[in-house]
Amino acid sequence: MPKAYQLSNEEMSKILHLKLLCKTVKEIFQLLNHFKSMIYRELTRKTSYEPKPRSGRPRVTDIRSDRRIQRMASSQKMSVREITGASRLQISKNTVHRRITESGYMIHAKMARRLLLSKLHISKILQWTRNHMSYDDKWMTVLFSGEKNGT
Repeated sequence: MPKAYQLSNEEMSKILHLKLLCKTVKEIFQLLNHFKSMIYRELTRKTSYEPKPRSGRPRVTDIRSDRRIQRMASSQKMSVREITGASRLQISKNTVHRRITESGYMIHAKMARRLLLSKLHISKILQWTRNHMSYDDKWMTVLFSGEKNGT
């Protein structure tokens, strides 16, 4: 079931102002294009109008903790898991990720750039390939494996 629509303070003040100008509920309805029952309910309310607090679980982090999480993510290039461990709160990775995306300025983080090969690495690779170019038929007997230890 959807939540009931709540009038803003501005809309409520318009309704009260029109009532003070001796407008009827029907006239207010036609001017503001709100339901008659909603206008009538707000006019007969005995308490002052204040929006109801939303239900749900309260936040684990406060504004200060949110800023600390955002700062760690943006300046120290820490992963979500590292931030979770470094924070002094008992929060999940999902909470940390949610706080980072709520900040708005860190939607997608750039990957760390891979270091380019140095000239020494390039020369060693070229030397190895030149040494093994003459293998011709020997390459047919070499077994390539994804294992590190060669088994």
